[in-house]
Amino acid sequence: MTVIPSSLLQQYGASLNRFAKGEYVFHESWPAHFYFQVEEGSVKLFNAGENNDYIQGLFSHGESFGEPPLIAGFCYPANAKAITNCKIWVLKKADYLRLLRDNPGVHFEFTKMLAIRLFHKTKLLNAMNTQNPEKRILTIIDYFKDKAPRATPCYEVPFTRQAIADMTGLRVETVIKKVLRLAALGELELLDHKIVRH
Repeated sequence: MTVIPSSLLQQYGASLNRFAKGEYVFHESWPAHFYFQVEEGSVKLFNAGENNDYIQGLFSHGESFGEPPLIAGFCYPANAKAITNCKIWVLKKADYLRLLRDNPGVHFEFTKMLAIRLFHKTKLLNAMNTQNPEKRILTIIDYFKDKAPRATPCYEVPFTRQAIADMTGLRVETVIKKVLRLAALGELELLDHKIVRH
């Protein structure tokens, strides 16, 4: 879902910037001065851990990221890094806030999108609070399934087992075992090593 049409972003002075795979868009603790919206490619929002990253979110075409610190005036609580070559719309904070004030329909859709993210974060935190790794895995898969276009009744999970581990706080070995168990229970299907959720 595109939050702000690219034509409107351009009207308010946004530039389309390129980021190479592996390049940081911003770092944790940097002050928030820009609105970011992905035009092409994918970005991950994450906190670096001692042994691995904890992924806070993955964003692709039409999705924005890093807005709460921008609006509330605090520093970024996580890093943002391009996981593919990307083109990202970048808009100065003052111009972004003016865009929202001038376009109440866009402002409403933006508020709705943040409410949906908060709802899913609450569900994920609730699942993370449980010792049940299967529930954690299904919660994160269902979150991305709900975000995906409804073209097919089956959702092919586009993430590696390592990425699922990074999003759920589990070890990759646990994810591998539990995905097999969930497939045996009929909650997931494995097709050519791909995870599918119906």
